[in-house]
Amino acid sequence: MPELLLEIGCEEIPARFVPDALAQLKHNAEAIFTREKIPHSSFETIGTPRRLAVYGKDIDERQSNIKVERWGPQAGQAFDAEGRPTKAALGFAKSLGVELEKIQTRDSDKGKRLFYQSEQPGQATGEILKKVLPELVLSIKFPKSMRWGAGKIRFARPIHWLLALFNGKVVEFELDGVSAGNQSFGHRFLAPQAVQVKNFESYLALLREAKVIVNPEERQRLMEEALAQKAREMGAELYPDPELVEEVNFLVEYPVVLVGGFSSLFLELPPEVLIASMRGHQRYFAVREKGEELKLKPYFLFVANTHTRDDSVVVKGNEKVLSARLADAEFFYREDLKVPITGRAEELGQMVFQTGLGSYKDKVCRLEKLLLGMIEETGTKEFDIEKHARAAARLCKADLLTQMVGEFPELEGIIAGEYARVQKQPEPVWKAVREHYLPKTAYDIAQGKLPKTRLGQLLSIVDKIDSIIAGFVDGHQPTGSQDPYGIRRMANAIIAVTLKSGLEFNLDRIAQCAIRSFADMFNRKLDDIENAVRSFFQVRLKNIMIEEKIEYDIAEAVLGAWDGSLISAWQRALALSELRSEPGFADLFVGFRRVARIIEKSGSLDSSLFECAEERELWSTFQEVKAGIEELLKGRQWKAAMRELGQLKPYIDRFFDRVMVNVDDPKIRLNRHSLLANIAGEFRAIADFSLLAGKEKNIEGGKNG
Repeated sequence: MPELLLEIGCEEIPARFVPDALAQLKHNAEAIFTREKIPHSSFETIGTPRRLAVYGKDIDERQSNIKVERWGPQAGQAFDAEGRPTKAALGFAKSLGVELEKIQTRDSDKGKRLFYQSEQPGQATGEILKKVLPELVLSIKFPKSMRWGAGKIRFARPIHWLLALFNGKVVEFELDGVSAGNQSFGHRFLAPQAVQVKNFESYLALLREAKVIVNPEERQRLMEEALAQKAREMGAELYPDPELVEEVNFLVEYPVVLVGGFSSLFLELPPEVLIASMRGHQRYFAVREKGEELKLKPYFLFVANTHTRDDSVVVKGNEKVLSARLADAEFFYREDLKVPITGRAEELGQMVFQTGLGSYKDKVCRLEKLLLGMIEETGTKEFDIEKHARAAARLCKADLLTQMVGEFPELEGIIAGEYARVQKQPEPVWKAVREHYLPKTAYDIAQGKLPKTRLGQLLSIVDKIDSIIAGFVDGHQPTGSQDPYGIRRMANAIIAVTLKSGLEFNLDRIAQCAIRSFADMFNRKLDDIENAVRSFFQVRLKNIMIEEKIEYDIAEAVLGAWDGSLISAWQRALALSELRSEPGFADLFVGFRRVARIIEKSGSLDSSLFECAEERELWSTFQEVKAGIEELLKGRQWKAAMRELGQLKPYIDRFFDRVMVNVDDPKIRLNRHSLLANIAGEFRAIADFSLLAGKEKNIEGGKNG
């Protein structure tokens, strides 16, 4: 079937704009074709800094036929008593351009009315594309855009050519004097001439010959293979940096990997400083010893967009630039170490944390209090733990005033930890300070790049909790796709550190403590924030559960029985997921759900009000297993507790089959609800079973429905 190819050729778009622009191009193409009722299979987008392209497969040559439905006047107004058409009926037919015989009478919400239905043939797709392709080009939004020349349209960079083919023919349209055609252009330096494109297959092949790898996935794969090969040739391996790989991928059209070196004397600097110097400004890749996380070699790799007559000239130029950068970093390092890290910590009062929320010294004071609270909450017992915690809290932000962090903000925490180590702070202190920003990104979480020391884990959690509360206090909580303070990322980091470390603490209590710190500091009531923060964390945890293939209703059910513990919620979700797949437990879930859903209100149970053998049996059996269940719940043996609760299954079924709960007698009705509430209270410690979807076999019949 016919295909569509649209390429927007322009000057180099900033690398960070390209991935989102390609995503928009695909989404908007789908939306426009759906709106225009043009049958199609799928769209894919590809591109480089100089071109954005969308390819559509299996596109019908005609728009789908369009149904036309029109309602006319009331039947009583359309025909007289003898059944002859009135002026109203004739006028309706004339407005449609059809004979009156083709008009029907149908029932509507306003009574019988004249009704006309027809199918309007769809237009030729080629004609529609002339109108919608300009719209598609201009639908792409960039963080920054520009006008150029005397033109009126806005785009990231000036558009130089437009390639538009449908079914092998040019789709004729124009944007600001640029006419669409069948031409694309090769690499700016290696093959700048025009190429005549016939279809998508020839487009890819011709551009490849013209030194353009237009598919970003292929381009990245080739680049990564070349980087790895160059590192192997040096007996080393590439320092992994997926974010830099993605950025560089959208800086080049034809990646060429070259190798440079620097003085081994610079290896005396912390490896993170070397890496930051390489990647931050120059987008160079670091090389490390095989199997060594941070033992770097005095080489770097960089990706050029072209070969030159003499690549050694390019290499020497880059080596010169990097040597200057490393010399600057070495200067910052030596100068910073002239001032004790403890002295810098005392100066944090002059640095604003967030407008209206005090200084970093205020934040450090809050962190110290929160950290001590976390130590007590988690029952952490290590040598001099409180002393080390106070020191770590006071020093963790001290590097914000250093020249090194001023130049490389991404080294926050790492530099404070390094300076604390060099200046002989205790190992638990400098390690905690060094780790407390981790994890910084989703990649860190995926790679397990988390704090390893107990104090580092605790400091990481409380630092992020404090910043999250600050965002809520200041009205900057995430909304929709907006999250300017990275609050979602910090919440995900807290959850990752907690689940990986197994740290058991009540998040609600720690959040309350953090909220009180702000309330006391600024003499404000912040009661409304507590529930908002709890709900926010529950949503983040639920999303993570779903990403980890925990079913939605199980996530909802365990969070419906929230007890403040991230660990508890996670373990209960895993336990329910495992039990749901076991034979027999599906029916058990149904039984528990029936109990949970029928309870209206309850009071004190009076066994003397039991009238039926089934309610006596249920209560008696529950009393027998209750102590064992509560012991298992206390030990968080969730699956074992569920299995014990499973002993109630036949008694619950008989109760619902033979006992009417909602009887007329209010005392009996309340007593039966109280019986069910007692049972529900035990399994509500695991989940709110009323929130489980009815995926299991439907056995919810019986007297109580």
